[in-house]
Amino acid sequence: MKAVLLTPKAGESADVGVGEIDEPRCGPGQVKIDVRAASVNRADLAQRAGTHGGTSPESSAPTVAGLDAAGEIIEIGSGVTGFRCGDRVMVMVAGGLAQRIVVDHTMLIRIPMNWSYVEGAGAVLGFMTAHNALVSAGRMSPDDVVVVHAAGSGVGMQAIQLARYLGARSIVGTTRTDRSHRLLNKLGADHMISTHQDQFEDSVAEFTDGHGADVIIDFVGGPYLQANVRAAALGARLVSVGRLGGPEGLLDIETIAYKRVEIVGVTFRTRSLTEKARVVSDLVRDVPALGCNGDSAEAPEVLRPQVFQVMDWTDTAEAHRIMAQNYAVGKIVLEVR
Repeated sequence: MKAVLLTPKAGESADVGVGEIDEPRCGPGQVKIDVRAASVNRADLAQRAGTHGGTSPESSAPTVAGLDAAGEIIEIGSGVTGFRCGDRVMVMVAGGLAQRIVVDHTMLIRIPMNWSYVEGAGAVLGFMTAHNALVSAGRMSPDDVVVVHAAGSGVGMQAIQLARYLGARSIVGTTRTDRSHRLLNKLGADHMISTHQDQFEDSVAEFTDGHGADVIIDFVGGPYLQANVRAAALGARLVSVGRLGGPEGLLDIETIAYKRVEIVGVTFRTRSLTEKARVVSDLVRDVPALGCNGDSAEAPEVLRPQVFQVMDWTDTAEAHRIMAQNYAVGKIVLEVR
């Protein structure tokens, strides 16, 4: 069968191209999926560069690209309950850019009946990340003010959508430009800040009458660390999800102590299958339309994934180039043939 392969090159990013791999076998507790779509994620660029796992400049062996997939179940292993052949599902999985994949059934999320395979692929990783950051790490409650940095990214948008769906009191998004502000307001942001024009901590204080942010979802990292602490409310949770601007920054531990701010890191790379499955079950608990109960359901319109561009999977390298330009507003999704 065919898959998009990353072939390492010494001192350079891995080559990307469609190649042949062996058909995976379905074992106990697993299902085989006929893949219809997979999305492009920021981590794909790091994986291709050999800095995120999956490829290594010291290895010449190719690996299958992709971190998620959406498709139809075509085979069920022993011990699997709650799913059947023909079910439409989405899943976080390493190597999702292949014609068929095998995954543990505890990682499956049902695609709502009013979403396409493309939308499922565009939703799964972002909503898992956003929910884990907002709810599990950030302990968001309906009384909270939520700040989402890099809100124009795919996962940033999904964090805003999910915060709105879960009833946050006020949602503030930040972006480098105002190009995506109108859409983000439509998706649920009450206030938008262009960080190249404004000191976002001052704007957060103004928007909240001096209260500050209860939950800060940060995809930027080091450059925002000081301002995040200044923007934080008493007892705030600062959740570090990405390091787009770099991993290091200055930290005022006096203010951390005074405000009783908690700093929590979020990643999937160091989690076991059981821990990842718990993220799935937590998301499904709070968004019943994604439930694994065998019944199709429609997801609320507020959660519909925003797809920027749909491309053929043979154009994966071009999709990576578009992602690297930071131009996309929403998800880039690849259709698998």
